[in-house]
Amino acid sequence: MLSNIEILESLRSGAVLIDPSPEGSDRIQPASVDLRLGSGLWLHRREPVRGVSLDPTEVEITDHIRSYCDRVDIAANPYEIQPNGFVLGETLERVEIPLSLAARVEGKSSLARLGMMVHITAPKIDPGFRGNITLEMFNLGPFPLKLSYGMDICSLMLERLGQPADVGYAGRFQG
Repeated sequence: MLSNIEILESLRSGAVLIDPSPEGSDRIQPASVDLRLGSGLWLHRREPVRGVSLDPTEVEITDHIRSYCDRVDIAANPYEIQPNGFVLGETLERVEIPLSLAARVEGKSSLARLGMMVHITAPKIDPGFRGNITLEMFNLGPFPLKLSYGMDICSLMLERLGQPADVGYAGRFQG
């Protein structure tokens, strides 16, 4: 795992891109970078949907989200996620990971202590990924929590590979 010194070196050399840059802020931690919540949330509509197939050959997840979710812009007004509420969000920062690194995204412990789970079960970011990171957020706590544009929402940890990957991420969520 990269230390804060290695993270800064990677940012300054251009090996890792985080835009807007965290340099000069308090967002670079000893072994991670805090990322912030972007302006868009995707909320599932409360309409009947027949069982969703989990077989990736039968469902195109992006189409499903477009069909059954509404986008809410929280740039001006925070969104209150209710207990047992689930939303999709994205990081404010766009990241680019080189072929020599992989990354993990984890929720902030301060939010977890309030019952907020961030980036549920999918923390790995592959080498070669470019884009804003989609966050799966669930409120397990007993009270509503406000999600605000620009709030610290997760931490990005960078990990050096034994040797660079020969190909980068080319999945459906690239970009």
